[in-house]
Amino acid sequence: MTRDPGSTGDRVHILRPHRPLGHDVEERLRSDLGRCPDVAFAHLADVVVPGEQGAPEPALFVWLRPEGLRSVRSALNLVSEAVSRSLPDDRYLDVVILNSAPELLDEIERRGVLIVECDATERRRAREALSDLEGYAPLPPRRRWWWPF
Repeated sequence: MTRDPGSTGDRVHILRPHRPLGHDVEERLRSDLGRCPDVAFAHLADVVVPGEQGAPEPALFVWLRPEGLRSVRSALNLVSEAVSRSLPDDRYLDVVILNSAPELLDEIERRGVLIVECDATERRRAREALSDLEGYAPLPPRRRWWWPF
């Protein structure tokens, strides 16, 4: 079985944007995201979820600084406001907090879709942490024991 170069298994395909937002919109997005205090870096990519959608849809993958993880809701609200201010009314982006799905980071990095980097040290730390985990299989789910009553 061959693996699609934009695939992370059967869950999601990450691709370079096929329909760019436009230079002015991307510059506004970069600027607005750069002013969000909790954003370490962000990637703008297209995503296809097999079996759920046929065409790629844009998504913003945001990595938060550690202090931003204390209040993810607040950080997500700020990022969402930045996206809303930046985009025209006829466009939208799904926003994904990448800290919650770090297994996607390597695939996203390989696409070369970095849109903003506010904290190069945190980006390097995130990539190093991911490479430390390569080769380790996740623990199998724990079996629940049900006791008859």
